[in-house]
Amino acid sequence: MANEEEFEAALRDLYFEWGRLGYWARRFYQKFSRHCKRYVGGIQAVRSVLPFQTAGFIFLKEHGRLDLSVETLLLKPEWKGLFSDDDRAAARQKLSKAGSSKAS
Repeated sequence: MANEEEFEAALRDLYFEWGRLGYWARRFYQKFSRHCKRYVGGIQAVRSVLPFQTAGFIFLKEHGRLDLSVETLLLKPEWKGLFSDDDRAAARQKLSKAGSSKAS
C-alpha cells in the first residue's frame, strides 16, 4: 500500500516536470516538502488546491498537459487509499470541466 512519503516523491517528480515546461509552483512545493516550514504534507497540499483553478492548473491546461496535474496524479490507482471518494470525485469533475480525457 502506498504511503504519503511515496506520494510526496511523486509530487516532487511532477514539480520538476512543470519546471521543464517553464512553471515553478514554489509555494505549492513548500507544502509537500518536509524540510520547508510551510510543510502540511502531500495529501493536504493536494486537497488545498482541488477546489480551485490554480495558476498551475491553468498553465497545464493551456499547454495541453493536464496529464501532469495533481488531479490526474491522485486518480491513479496506487494512491486510492490516500484520498477519499469525495477527493477523487472533485478531481474528476475539475478535469472533466477542463476537457481532459483523464477524468474517467
